[in-house]
Amino acid sequence: MIDKSPSSLNEWLHFLKNKKFPVKSVNLTRLKTQIKRTEDTLDGMQANIASDPLLAFAILNEANRIIPNKNSEIKTPFHAAAMVGMNGIEKLLPRFAAYDTHTKKPSPPLKAFLSEIQTSYEAATIARHWAIEKLTNNEDDIFWTTLFRDAARWLLWFYAYPIMSTLKQKLEQGEKASQAELSTLGCRIDELTVHLCTFWGTPQKIIESFLTKHMPNAKELQALAHLAHHPDELPGFTEDKRLTIIINNPLIFSYCANKVAHEANLMRWDSKNLPFFYRVVATVMHRHLGDVIHTAHLASTEAAALYNHGGKIPLANQLLDPDLFTKKAALEHRAKNSLSPISALKKALHQKDNIDTKQKASLALKTIKQAIPNAQHSIIFKHTNNKVSPMYQSGYNLDTIKAIQWSSSSSVFNKLSGARSATHLSGKKLDNILKDLPHTSDQIIDPNSHLILASTQTSENEMTIFWLETRTEFNETDYKNLKKIVSLISHSTT
Repeated sequence: MIDKSPSSLNEWLHFLKNKKFPVKSVNLTRLKTQIKRTEDTLDGMQANIASDPLLAFAILNEANRIIPNKNSEIKTPFHAAAMVGMNGIEKLLPRFAAYDTHTKKPSPPLKAFLSEIQTSYEAATIARHWAIEKLTNNEDDIFWTTLFRDAARWLLWFYAYPIMSTLKQKLEQGEKASQAELSTLGCRIDELTVHLCTFWGTPQKIIESFLTKHMPNAKELQALAHLAHHPDELPGFTEDKRLTIIINNPLIFSYCANKVAHEANLMRWDSKNLPFFYRVVATVMHRHLGDVIHTAHLASTEAAALYNHGGKIPLANQLLDPDLFTKKAALEHRAKNSLSPISALKKALHQKDNIDTKQKASLALKTIKQAIPNAQHSIIFKHTNNKVSPMYQSGYNLDTIKAIQWSSSSSVFNKLSGARSATHLSGKKLDNILKDLPHTSDQIIDPNSHLILASTQTSENEMTIFWLETRTEFNETDYKNLKKIVSLISHSTT
């Protein structure tokens, strides 16, 4: 059974800060072999280290943790490996968790994790090309800074896939990132990243790429974009001292490339939000807007060739779509992302074969959170072999749920497990059946509670029981939506 998800900055920090870094099994095995072989050198290990982002990130963090002079900060994994040495790298091995990419059908969390890494490589390559165009002479540093600023996001997708899927859907439907992150996670991802990077000992430059001391705020971004308002003309110059400092800080490329790659990945290259960041970069580079866009597209094709991790179709492939910048494409994309939660559930169920009860329950809980916002607490049970056991829950204290004797004698649960049914209980009606619920389950019912119970057969030998409770009230729409969800995951309709 899944515990209640973290819902605040401190809870997410506690959840993620000691998680092992996922590393491709073949890379981890090769690294262990290279460490044991005395004839291998650090130079020979560079390709292996660079090929796995979290392996490189961990070594970079360790090097920056042990160097005495913070002013000579180590910024690349190759320099970091030389500083840490073979023995230091060997000590890091327990911090890694191996994953296999050779399975026929990668799990959704792994696929999403690899997709996010691919997007980060695309952002890093775009940032590097912009830096090269401006002749900054630190394009490699910018590449690694841009790549690693997404490290916390990678872990969120790997270890908190359902929550991140909910967040992604909100963003696709047009909700602002700040609002979507706060309502879904209870904190901003950038804020979480800064705290995690501080804990990990990440290079300060990566942390600075999030801080308003070094990055433009919304008003300053508007001012920079305004200077490149006319696409056929070179951008104007600013006389503002603060904006001049920002323009001359190469971290602006990391920030903007990250925004561009993630926006293009989420909403395609024809997103109406991309020109804003292109204009900011045009001002920074003092180049025509078309040159900035061309460089971004060129960089995406390079990333597709060099850093294709298999989690998604590379961004460069979109550029081959003949309808990319047409009205037809925009309408199709909008229709795709405007699916209601229940329609999205229906689509997800039809796209997968042989979905078991637990997978159906997971999809159902995700849909309940989106389609029935009044449900403050939810539990989904599996009934098989005369035994009732919770599979997933949301909102309750986990220890309390575990302590309840769900398989004890209950006329209500007997009815639910015997045939597909649904009921909405509140007030006296709920009070009258409390004694007929599983033993001690009444402790999670409040005097003001509304309770919806439903059940359906989800496989030949399994029934799934839904328990939705709120301290406010459920309306008729909530009740109907749950019945739709129950119907969709029923064995007879899948």
